[in-house]
Amino acid sequence: MEKQTSAQPGKSGSHTLQLDNRRKAALTGVMEVLAFDENQVVLRTESGEVAIAGEGLHVTRLELSDGQMTVEGKVDSFFYSSPRRGRALFGKKK
Repeated sequence: MEKQTSAQPGKSGSHTLQLDNRRKAALTGVMEVLAFDENQVVLRTESGEVAIAGEGLHVTRLELSDGQMTVEGKVDSFFYSSPRRGRALFGKKK
């Protein structure tokens, strides 16, 4: 998995997720992308950590200064988790 470092938290102060036909997910409140590849995107949002799982996933829009992100591909699931101290989702070191 590739890793992208953080910028500033989203300006909105909240988090939303909109899914369109399981092919396009638009998120707000994105603070940091922890890891991504074609099967999974792991990120930190205003509401905790989120893992997006699927196939052929691509981050098509990422504006950390505004806290906005769009992921396209076949979305199979979303998993939310509260942030763990010193560790990211699934126990990986931050």
